[in-house]
Amino acid sequence: MLHDTVGVDDLLANEPSHVRMKGKERLLYQFKVTLQDVKPAVWRRIQTPARYSFWDLHIAIQDAMGWNDTHFHEFRMPHPKTGEMESIGIPDDDDFMPEKEVSHCRERSIAEYFSPQNAAARYVYDFGDDWNHDIVFEQTVAGGEGLEHPVCLDGKGACPPEDCGGPHGYAEFLRAIKKPGSPRGSELLAWVGGAFDPNGFSTTRVTFDDPDARWHWAYDESVLLGNDVTDMLSSSRIADEQGRYDFPIPMAQYLCLKHSVDMNAPLLEQFSGAIHKEDHAIVKLDIDEIRELQSCLQNMVKDLNRGLRRQVLMSLREHFQTMESLIRRR
Repeated sequence: MLHDTVGVDDLLANEPSHVRMKGKERLLYQFKVTLQDVKPAVWRRIQTPARYSFWDLHIAIQDAMGWNDTHFHEFRMPHPKTGEMESIGIPDDDDFMPEKEVSHCRERSIAEYFSPQNAAARYVYDFGDDWNHDIVFEQTVAGGEGLEHPVCLDGKGACPPEDCGGPHGYAEFLRAIKKPGSPRGSELLAWVGGAFDPNGFSTTRVTFDDPDARWHWAYDESVLLGNDVTDMLSSSRIADEQGRYDFPIPMAQYLCLKHSVDMNAPLLEQFSGAIHKEDHAIVKLDIDEIRELQSCLQNMVKDLNRGLRRQVLMSLREHFQTMESLIRRR
């Protein structure tokens, strides 16, 4: 049975956002998120802070469902005042959909949109595969001590493999893996890591990332690494007298690596001597140290199943693989 709705205005209206974010959660929104057009059924029931933006809700849905957050997304729901359908996501600077107006998801609060009178939304992930999710706002819950939020309360069904071709491709995937001895079935099982249980889901395996950390990695830190590769492609990077090259590393990742127990003494020495800039550190590495860093990053991800930390470490490893290749070509 659903709880009575707690007044949003009473709890949120007159309190500065920075105070709300530092205090305990006073109001939670509960949603049921259901992936459409797939069998067996896939759904999650989650609770998030009412202060969340649509970006924050996007991250909570990604983590609860089990997606990798590597594609575009969009919320579609009626505006609470006009009743007109609104698209909320990341406005596309590259004119991917120039005819469509998209409100920025970090500038829209879920508390402004969801209510018992405006309870339904559509969430679309990956505009190629078109994974459509129905979102139903079920209730507001008074927060308090105890659980950290967001939290996944319940759910059913495994998340389909990323990039499998949408609901139709997922159905083909499930049919193929029922014949693991067939070439196609064996190939697909190897692609997803050797096994896949479409009914496999447990709330205990759901972990939630910090939405702000995900934003900074996706739109700031990973961009710095990408720009570094572009610079290497366009002009030679000259080694110093010790045969070392300069590598800018985002500050958050630099600090993570600097204090890693997986780093050997020569690597730690180079990281300790890094030059600090405003948003990154410049680390000097030679070819052997670059290869050793790749091995270190590989070891660091062994016990990590998913989440931002694993994604970042794997991306860093791929980055230094690319940089090693570019250096050896010259």
